[in-house]
Amino acid sequence: MNEPQKRQGRGCLFYAVISVILIAAVILFGAYLGLRYAKRLVNQLTDTQPMTLPSVHLSNERMFQLHDRVNSFSDDIKDGENVAPLTLSAEEVNALIETDAGLAPLRNHVYVTFNTNQLKGQISFLAEDLGLDALHGRYVNADGTFNVGLTNDQLVIMAESLTVKGKPVPRHIMKQVAAQNLAAKFDQDPKVTAGLKKLEGIQIKDGKLVIVPKKP
Repeated sequence: MNEPQKRQGRGCLFYAVISVILIAAVILFGAYLGLRYAKRLVNQLTDTQPMTLPSVHLSNERMFQLHDRVNSFSDDIKDGENVAPLTLSAEEVNALIETDAGLAPLRNHVYVTFNTNQLKGQISFLAEDLGLDALHGRYVNADGTFNVGLTNDQLVIMAESLTVKGKPVPRHIMKQVAAQNLAAKFDQDPKVTAGLKKLEGIQIKDGKLVIVPKKP
């Protein structure tokens, strides 16, 4: 398999896990736009400027080792090899977002951290990039906490909490969002589904993203 194909396959999986934050923002702001006082809320919950996100700077040697480790993991799974779980720190995931072609749409827009067993993310997107054309020129700056798992070969990501401009999302909206599997869209993508069927589990454990392959 050539290099562009390998990048595409790898990107699908990571994109499915990380870009759930983006989908959460779409659901969240779509709900707000349907409220009676939408215009007032839009001004309160969007910005005229993007949020400055942290950046990660790994040495060339560490970046080479990181990409080599991820490539080897992906190739071994595709070849049916018996491979150990892939473990990535938040720093490494952010480095992949900044450098991996498959994650280019998230570059400079998403930054993640991990606590003991949850994913935390910050996002900063132009509203129209999230499909919110009516908010042209305004920015969605938000952060949230998510539970990540794999059940019956399906990626499951549930929002634990969401805040916008430093304020918690109102309870009745959070209740709607928290009841949904925010990764459902990706579970319908054939490329993502094919990759997930080769995995035993995906979780945040001890502050790391752990991807466990099925035994061949």
